[in-house]
Amino acid sequence: MEEIKIGIIGVDTSHVTAFTKVINDASDPYHVPGGKIIAAVPTFSNDFDLSYNRVETFKKELVEKYNVKIFNSIEEMLEVVDAVLLESVDGRRHLKEVEPVFKARKPVFIDKPFAASYNDARKIVELSKEYSCPFFSCSSLRYDVNISEARQDIELGKIMGCDVFSPESRVSAMPGFFWYGIHGIEILFSVMKSGCLSVEVICSDTADIAVGLWKDGRTGVYRGIRQGVPSYGLTIFGEKKIRQTTYNPDIPMYSMLIKEIMRFFQTKFPPIPVEETLEIVAFMEASLVSENEKRPVMLKEIMK
Repeated sequence: MEEIKIGIIGVDTSHVTAFTKVINDASDPYHVPGGKIIAAVPTFSNDFDLSYNRVETFKKELVEKYNVKIFNSIEEMLEVVDAVLLESVDGRRHLKEVEPVFKARKPVFIDKPFAASYNDARKIVELSKEYSCPFFSCSSLRYDVNISEARQDIELGKIMGCDVFSPESRVSAMPGFFWYGIHGIEILFSVMKSGCLSVEVICSDTADIAVGLWKDGRTGVYRGIRQGVPSYGLTIFGEKKIRQTTYNPDIPMYSMLIKEIMRFFQTKFPPIPVEETLEIVAFMEASLVSENEKRPVMLKEIMK
């Protein structure tokens, strides 16, 4: 298959250099063939220090180490690429930045967080349908080797519930779980799938805990670790077996995600249902309402 020419939007996250190494560097032990990152547009957020403080560093590495061409506009870059990685670290920018990609009908991976609100997420999905342009979005934790193996364990039988944990940190630009909680919540939904009815959040100095109730009576719990050992993992409660695991730090989860992205760019078939991605955003927004109002929140309140 002909090598796919890939462009990047937003170079204000370490993901851009990590992804480029896995894709462009054939000597990397976890190299994923099939495409090459050739272009980028260095967008960033002026009101978010973790965006504007990092953009020049990552742009410099892309240009000097990987010979990536820098473009001044998304529209110009789209003329020379076949597919797009939307990497802007600020989810508030994703709706605006993905629209020209959809109009150009280029398949696009939208890095976490998919959006910074359910309203933006819904509009992104509507635009994708309007222009018949495929996309998918997720955290790389979904494709960690250990977590994937646990999720696919046929000995579990019917999955009755799942508890997950991940490090938790907050930024004002994307409040609640949108900034870092997405990693653990992505793991949770990769096991439980869509169908969450409500969520209730309890916060303390040591952890933020979200308890979700699914339509079929199952429960899913996310623990965001604020103090103590920062790690990622889960416990799956199966009908026939309980399985516990933590992530595998020895096999880069980015490389596992890139395999899925490259397959998507080649087939144009998203590996994750749009409905599940939307529900993850609704879960995070409902969690923020629950935290602020100290009550359980139905996801339909957010998804109306």
